[in-house]
Amino acid sequence: MRKIILPLAALALVAGCKGNAPEATATDSAATASTAAAATEMPALPENAKATASVPGSYANNGAVLVLGADDSATMTDAAGKVTKGKWAWYSDGKRILLTADKSVWAVADGALYKMADKDAPLSGFTTDQIWAKAK
Repeated sequence: MRKIILPLAALALVAGCKGNAPEATATDSAATASTAAAATEMPALPENAKATASVPGSYANNGAVLVLGADDSATMTDAAGKVTKGKWAWYSDGKRILLTADKSVWAVADGALYKMADKDAPLSGFTTDQIWAKAK
């Protein structure tokens, strides 16, 4: 009899704990959907971005904005409002650009840029915190 009561008591404790869990809110659902959408919206790098992707435009990430001009101008405004101006130029591989103001390297996809750690960083395995989405 004791062998049956002990597992039943443990099962009752576990079942009773479920009632204490907070219910999911609309905010939780929206955050989960947003995270899932961001993960699936990471564009792949084309073989030759220089020939196929349109780079000039405005890109954003966590409150910072990068504006790349058709005249090779670059203006970075960080989340605190600090503005840095310079130029941008293609690397010879046709997949990356360099911002001259801070020497940062960016992989180019259609509709997004990926901020790389440096010029030798691999062109794969990007994370969502590296993506700068192009304004539509």
